[in-house]
Amino acid sequence: MTLIIALKCRNGIVVASDGQATALSSGGPVRQKIQKIFQLGSNVIFGASGSVGTMQKCRDLIKGYCEELSKGLTLKVREEIRQNLFKIMKTEADRHKAFHGDTKGAPLADILIVIYEPDGRYRIWHVAPDCSDELLDELGYACSGIGDTFAYTLLKNYYSSDMEIEKGKLVAYRVIKDAIDVGAYGLGEPIDIWTMKVTNGNIEITQLSDSEIMALSDAYMAWKEAEKAVLKGLNLESTRSS
Repeated sequence: MTLIIALKCRNGIVVASDGQATALSSGGPVRQKIQKIFQLGSNVIFGASGSVGTMQKCRDLIKGYCEELSKGLTLKVREEIRQNLFKIMKTEADRHKAFHGDTKGAPLADILIVIYEPDGRYRIWHVAPDCSDELLDELGYACSGIGDTFAYTLLKNYYSSDMEIEKGKLVAYRVIKDAIDVGAYGLGEPIDIWTMKVTNGNIEITQLSDSEIMALSDAYMAWKEAEKAVLKGLNLESTRSS
């Protein structure tokens, strides 16, 4: 299982995920660490939740379109990618049904793709397991995977379209960390965070280092303590009497 989020900030994009996968073995499900976010080409970040094998097939497909995507997410390219992703999903669903008798539990994938277009726009493209799709950059954020409802609730409170990437990284860390700590099945550390921004005309895609993640962890703890202090200092009696 997976939780992936993408946040559009004033000066770029932040993409984050948990780092746990659940693999099947003859003895039952086994936890393992896995990378779920990847840079594809010069202007594309790919992330997906769902079956690891299907995620890999979808990632390889998108990678084959990097040259076209470097020119932007045109309607033609968007539709062609969507149709080819549908072929992957349908093949997995049909195979699962042939073996198990129905499509419930078929190894599908829910995909988030972040793209920087030559006209200066950051796009957040979501492709669902049934290959319906939507552009979410106007909303400003997107979530994929188990715990997405929880993540959307947090982002509604903490997200702002005018936040800088530095603050966006901390918000992304908190959303993933809180989702893990709440105990959503299949989520676990390490937390993985990437950024995309343009500096002097150059696209910079960066995966945060372990030391940067640790610094975010410290900031996250300070944020939580500050919230506790604010709550402790609230005078509810005076509010009730007024």
